[in-house]
Amino acid sequence: MIRIGVVCEGPTDFLAIQAFFQHALEVEGVNSELLPIQPEMDNTSPEGGWGNVLLWLNRNPPASRIAKFFGGGLFGGDLGYEPLDCLLVQLDTDVLENASFQGFVRREYGHILAPAQTPGARADQITDILRLAWREDEMNDVDVNRHVPAPAVEATEAWCLAAFTAQSQDFEVISGQTLIDGFMSALETTEGRQPSPPYAEADKNIKRRKRFCVAHRSRSARVADGCEHFGQTLQSLRAFA
Repeated sequence: MIRIGVVCEGPTDFLAIQAFFQHALEVEGVNSELLPIQPEMDNTSPEGGWGNVLLWLNRNPPASRIAKFFGGGLFGGDLGYEPLDCLLVQLDTDVLENASFQGFVRREYGHILAPAQTPGARADQITDILRLAWREDEMNDVDVNRHVPAPAVEATEAWCLAAFTAQSQDFEVISGQTLIDGFMSALETTEGRQPSPPYAEADKNIKRRKRFCVAHRSRSARVADGCEHFGQTLQSLRAFA
């Protein structure tokens, strides 16, 4: 059994992370428990956004974070359950063009974002920012390796669309309105409704997203095949088995 704490943008992201990573590990004979650290998945959970992740890391600096979540030290045992094997930290890459995000990253970390067009370059940008945000330079190698970056290219809705779609393709190149319409059409079809694009936005209703992820979790192999960086994160998680 591996115990994975999840720090992610919002509740719907956690549901996708839990469903698809847990099933992908199950297929390989690895039992896992994914625990929501941020958000806490109660009725007051925030809607989601990059600020939730970066502010959580700011408020939980390395020394207290490591002691609290990996065991031992002054804060050890505060969780009320066994220490975690790792923390998985997720950000969507579609935030890279957001002016507020760019400004925050520049002010807080002294990092200027360069244009990134390919899925690989965009995932690398998010990974670099996460390493700055969790203050990797203040940790030893063991604790650095317990922090697993999970860049979602372009968003976790791409993972959902990959799980739904039988035809193999690169889902990490789908973005913007095309991704919104693709995901919402998949969601409505799963619910027995006739899709009617275009959609203004991806629905973030927690109950709807949970039903969708539970319905399609057994297709995690499609997610790994169609979303290269999901597959890379999965490989990182396997190392804790």
